[in-house]
Amino acid sequence: MNRKLIWAATGLVLAAITGVAVVTAGPSQGPALIAGDQPVTEDQVRQKLQSDGWSNVQIVRDGRYMEAIGSKDGQTSKVVVNAQNGRLRATDDDDDD
Repeated sequence: MNRKLIWAATGLVLAAITGVAVVTAGPSQGPALIAGDQPVTEDQVRQKLQSDGWSNVQIVRDGRYMEAIGSKDGQTSKVVVNAQNGRLRATDDDDDD
């Protein structure tokens, strides 16, 4: 009887650990635009992009993300920055059309 109870408790602990790991594992994050994993402001993002050679930087807030659009080397580009940690949002869209 004690062995069954020990195996059941072990199974419950393993299930709980697996559940916590699944819940806390967030989507993959991109590289840090602004180092430090601290909240960042629109001004910080704008200054960082301009120091990297971007011009005409416009930033739109979308929830916890900031979408920055600007020009660099004659090309218009967009980056999405997580305002909570300064990291670029990982892109998984294959929009080639």
